[in-house]
This record gives sequence, C-alpha cells and structure tokens, in this order.
Amino acid sequence: MITLVSLGCSWTYGVGSGYDPDIHNTDYPYEYSLEEYEIIKGEGWPDYDNFLKNRKNEEYFDSNVWKELKKFHLPTALSEIAWNEDINNKHSFRGLIANNLQITNSNFSAGGSSNEQQFNAMSEIFGDSKKRKQFLDKKPVVMWGITSTARIFRNNQSKMLPKQMVIDSNGDNEEELYSALHVKLYYDHEQEVANLSNQIELWNIIFDHYDVPVIWFDTFNTHKYSNPPRNFLQGGDLLTQMLKISKIKYKNFLNLYHLSAWEDDDPRITAAVKAKLLNPYSFHPTKQGHKVISEMLLPHIKELNKTYYN
Repeated sequence: MITLVSLGCSWTYGVGSGYDPDIHNTDYPYEYSLEEYEIIKGEGWPDYDNFLKNRKNEEYFDSNVWKELKKFHLPTALSEIAWNEDINNKHSFRGLIANNLQITNSNFSAGGSSNEQQFNAMSEIFGDSKKRKQFLDKKPVVMWGITSTARIFRNNQSKMLPKQMVIDSNGDNEEELYSALHVKLYYDHEQEVANLSNQIELWNIIFDHYDVPVIWFDTFNTHKYSNPPRNFLQGGDLLTQMLKISKIKYKNFLNLYHLSAWEDDDPRITAAVKAKLLNPYSFHPTKQGHKVISEMLLPHIKELNKTYYN
C-alpha cells in the first residue's frame, strides 16, 4: 500500500481548511443554533426567531448589537473547525490528494512547526532501523513543505520569530523571551536559507539511497537558494502559485517575508483573502485554497507514484 507522507507547517496540516467563505460569511452574523444564541445573547438583543428573520438586515439591529453579533463569529464558528483533526485530514490539500489517489496519508506536519522540527521528525525515523524499515515498507511518497525560516525548534516546541518582535524585559514567558533574544542576537535569514539548502540536499541523498520519491516546495515564501535544490516544485511558493493560477493581481514587494503569525503582513495575503483563497482571521488557506493547491501538486505526486511504484 502506497503512503503519502506529508511534512510541513500549519498550511500542510490544514489549519482552517474547513473554513468555507460562502458558508462562514463575515458580512453578517453567523447562523447560530438556539442553544448557541442563548449562551452568547446580550442585553438588548432580539429574541431568537427575530434574530434569524433579520440576520442579514443590519438596519434592524442596534449598531452595538450588530457589532457584538459579528464579533462572536470567530470564537464560535471558526475556532471550532480550525484545529479539528478530522476536518483537516479530509479538507487539507494532503487529504484531498490522498483521497484522489485512494492512498493512506501519514502526516508529520503540525501547526507552528519549524523546518528544524520536520527534519528532526525524519531523523528519528531513519536513525532507528526498526522505524526506518516500517517507514520504507509502506512505500512512501514524500511531500515536504518548507516553512518560514523565522522559527526555531526548542524543547519539542516550535516558535515563530518575527524580526519585528520587541523584547519585554519584564516578561515572564521564558519561551517568548528566548525566541526574542534568539532572533535579535543570532537570526540571519540568508544563513538560514543556506542551511535549508544543505539539509534538503542531505535528505535528497538519503531518499535516493532508499529509493524514496520526494517533492519539496516552499509554502508561502519563495526562498533564494544559492544552489537550487533537486526535486523542488518550480514556479515559486504555494501562495504565489495559487494567486497566479487564480489570476489574482497584487503588488509585488520582493523584500517582504510572510511570517505566518496570523497577521496580514504581505500584499499577497490581502489579495488571497479577497479572492477567498485564505480566511480573514488566521490567513490560512480556505477549502477553496486547499483545492487549488491539491490540483497544483497532484500531477507531481501521480508522476512520482508512477515512476517509483508502477
């Protein structure tokens, strides 16, 4: 049985893949159940029947009530589906590809994961003869997403490291303080990209030795590798290619770097949200976005499958 092995960060894991802009519409309040409505109902709010009847009519509501109703949309609707494992396994691009090919998906990607954490996951498998054999026996096709270099892996935790992070000398969060100090004192983007290039080639050699097919891709930033890695998806990162495929225009600022820290920090993000490819809260791909990515990667996975196992 062939297995699709997926590695990467929250985009590959599928955080928010259950978000459907046509259902979870933010132009008007979410269609709560009676039980949900009674829980969140505030002073001056209409009864449930009138809420449903006038849900799309802003003029019916007091302006403050309307704002409150819309504000509750995120915690009640989106957060419940954003990290749901079953939803993400089904609607993420890895899930869609595996379902299309009727193969199993063995997933190592995780929300907030760093590149180092993903390399570590594979090292634990290939460094153990029993785990390595079990991995190889499943006929793996590896799909590996490269995430932001501004993340570190420490004590089994990945941390996002925005360069703009301000160190709070009075902060009592050890991990955040460590991350801030690390980025201020040691982080060098160009060096991190060079390290990435070396790691990718090292794993290409390992996979070559064991006849394991692999395709690599940049997830939401196109890195300038001094030595273009082998087995790498051409045409730029997934975010950029999504916009190209969907013919979405945006202002291109080459010096910007999306940190995937739940912030709209790049014109590509703004454009993708407007195109309903990313959600407007955490800026992860929507159902539609994952579908576009799956269609982008599927031919490459099919070709690897055919070349190595058929």
